[in-house]
Amino acid sequence: MGIVVTDSAVGVGAVTRLLRGEREHAGVALRYRSVLVSQHSIDRDAMWRWSEQPDDGSETAAILVAAVPLEVRGIEAVPREVAPGTLVFLHPHRAVSVTAVEAGTVMGAWVPWDTLDEIESGVDALAERIPVSALGSGLHAFLASLLGQSFARTPHTDDLVERLIAEMVFGVLLEAIPQSGVNLARATPDVERARSLILMRRADPEFGVAALARELYMSIRQLQRLFAAAESTPADDLRRSRVELARDLMSRSGHARLGVGEIATHAGFRDAAALRRAFAWAGLPSPLKLRNAHRH
Repeated sequence: MGIVVTDSAVGVGAVTRLLRGEREHAGVALRYRSVLVSQHSIDRDAMWRWSEQPDDGSETAAILVAAVPLEVRGIEAVPREVAPGTLVFLHPHRAVSVTAVEAGTVMGAWVPWDTLDEIESGVDALAERIPVSALGSGLHAFLASLLGQSFARTPHTDDLVERLIAEMVFGVLLEAIPQSGVNLARATPDVERARSLILMRRADPEFGVAALARELYMSIRQLQRLFAAAESTPADDLRRSRVELARDLMSRSGHARLGVGEIATHAGFRDAAALRRAFAWAGLPSPLKLRNAHRH
């Protein structure tokens, strides 16, 4: 079952049906296109039952993070207590129960499974409890900021928030993959982590190779060697990812009025000239031609 809401104040019904909760109260539910962010009050000993969803392409996955301890019973079969602030992953094809050890609040990020299912290609099943990581802490802080403050919203910001949440959740799950479960035919885990960071940060024009190296605690030379083993370079991966983002923005009807300069900014380029150079590097027609083609 996917998340289907009509405005930013709705969506609680879909969340409640997925959780099948007892004494579950949603205080805030914010929709960012296909992604939903919510905050709930939960009573002590109240249980949420997350049921397996049909494999029909419309499934929803979720990440929960609570201000109180939770007891989770899922893939490991026995109940396991999860400390406050720890992320809990709800897989659309596995039944899980979540019980509040104390009364408190729980935040949730609800993401279409078809944006995440690639994560399971060639790996062991992910457990419900997600180990603590920098990406996980960042996701927690971002959700708290969205739910705790009021921001001016536009279709463009909603689109960017949707992408950021989906990409952060993807990165969190990627980091949680058991090392023994990685298919050796795929790129190394370090390259995958680097690429997940690129996906999350590509819309920021200030994010470059040096910033990527810092976030991975590597020197630039180490980062270059890492990508060389995958027959690429960090600069090429970042440029390619930004080109893909720009092309996707051009294809969306909600962005039809954006000029080339605005598309460049939203895609992480410093200006329209940088976007044109990147398109030429990728062997594409000029951004103006592609944008005009999508308008007709």
